[in-house]
Amino acid sequence: MPNDQLISLLSAFTAILSAIYAMRGNHIAKRALSIAEEENQSKKEGLSAYLIEGINYVNEENNYVFAFNLSIINRASVSNSAQRIELIITYIRHNNSAGNIILQHDSSLSQSIHGHKVTPFAQVVEVPAKYACTNWCLFSHHDTARRLGRIDKYTLRITDTAGEVNEIDSYLIREYRIA
Repeated sequence: MPNDQLISLLSAFTAILSAIYAMRGNHIAKRALSIAEEENQSKKEGLSAYLIEGINYVNEENNYVFAFNLSIINRASVSNSAQRIELIITYIRHNNSAGNIILQHDSSLSQSIHGHKVTPFAQVVEVPAKYACTNWCLFSHHDTARRLGRIDKYTLRITDTAGEVNEIDSYLIREYRIA
């Protein structure tokens, strides 16, 4: 076999090996991109919440303390925090129009609940990556809520550091009268 043919065969073989190596590199790069996209998506996941129980405590002055046992879940691979926890009480007025009352979580209300020990969330709830925190959200309101109309539902709204909002609805909560 002449040298020219040998060089041509060697060049063709080298070109085929280079093409196979490039295809392998392309496959690895696609897998790396897919993993990076999944990781990026995981970092963007907001907080989610699970409502365990809702209770309405009514004291002797007819003041209401709404207590909700809640799990705040962070499925993201970076830590996040609940910057604001609100209770939206939707009620139906006597003329069948709807209204809302928005209350802010107040962790200092745990002393106003007699007979039950509750551990409230802090005002800002830090949730580590891939973790869940469970505690109580506490809200106070005077008795005018009942005079406004029939309560239709309770909505817990959790806002995280990115401004993402997660809401949970509850239509029934237990009531305790504290005498």
